[in-house]
Amino acid sequence: MSYCINPWCTKRENPDIEGSAEDRSNQRCQNCGTPLLIQKRYRLIRPLREIDEWEPSEIFEVDDLGQPKVLKLLKKKLFQPQFEREVRTLQQLEHAGIPKIEADGWFTLAVGDREIYCLVMEKIQGVNLDQWLQDHAPINQATAVDWMHQLTDLLQQLHSGDLFHRDIKLSNIMLRPTGQLALIDFGTVRPMTNTYFAKVGSKRDITSVVSSGYTPLEQINGKAVPQSDFYALGRSMVHLLTGKHPVDLHEDESTGKLSWRKDAKQPLSDWFVQLLNDMMAPFPGQRPLNAGVVMARLDKKNRAVDPKVVSLIALNVALLVFQLTLGWAWLRAQDTRQQELQGVALTSLTAAANRLESAACKSVDS
Repeated sequence: MSYCINPWCTKRENPDIEGSAEDRSNQRCQNCGTPLLIQKRYRLIRPLREIDEWEPSEIFEVDDLGQPKVLKLLKKKLFQPQFEREVRTLQQLEHAGIPKIEADGWFTLAVGDREIYCLVMEKIQGVNLDQWLQDHAPINQATAVDWMHQLTDLLQQLHSGDLFHRDIKLSNIMLRPTGQLALIDFGTVRPMTNTYFAKVGSKRDITSVVSSGYTPLEQINGKAVPQSDFYALGRSMVHLLTGKHPVDLHEDESTGKLSWRKDAKQPLSDWFVQLLNDMMAPFPGQRPLNAGVVMARLDKKNRAVDPKVVSLIALNVALLVFQLTLGWAWLRAQDTRQQELQGVALTSLTAAANRLESAACKSVDS
């Protein structure tokens, strides 16, 4: 099955034809006549999200000469600046948790009298965490700390490039088979420029990105800042720890604070709960200053040893004390034995000396 890349085609599914490689490369959509092989290499295999005519973009899995990749196409020119920003972001970032694109991985394609904008990127193998949570139990603290560490490292990379993501949520986090996490969908990325912050300060209109339950109030109001990513990351972790979407948890209307700890399925340390609560604070100034602060708090507190490890250490200490006690007792015994031997030897020497003295006296008398 191949899909027509034309977003305005009314029947986009096409059966693969039999024949030579040339016949397949020349195959066209049976409905609108658009070539099914794009740039002489990409063939659309299946949509990765439901096709919606009102959405500005579509995402497909594509076959790139036998290698699976992802193609994102933009069909509304209004969003071209955001699309080009996503391209530049993926080009400048070098991280195992961020999809890679090739130098020729983005291009403009003429479809009839219109144009669409295409971006081909690495296909992250695995499943997004939203799908993963549907098939698994909520995670424990150890897993949460590991995943938090990975995602904070990703945010540190992103923020150090003067960018912030603005749409962190479970469906935008991929879990590879190796256990490594990857962040996807960089179409919402925003640069941290003086122009942007000037717009925020002057209350000028800025396009907002809203994902219900994950997005902080300042971002809903078009005033997102880097700390908005921490809020969304904290909410994502709470979703994973409780198994409940943030919109299904109680939020205090007066303070904006989320009540969630009682819904966690595994015991949690106070320090970890406090860190997540700080990340989800209602106001950006109440959240950690940067990713380095979050990382430092994770590293410092996570040095606490697992109870099983504590028990093992205690057992080893007890064995060491026992061995030292035995050694000390043995040395004492050896010392006592040595003293006894020395006493016997001294007695023998004294007796021998007395005998020699007696013999000498007798010799003199004679």
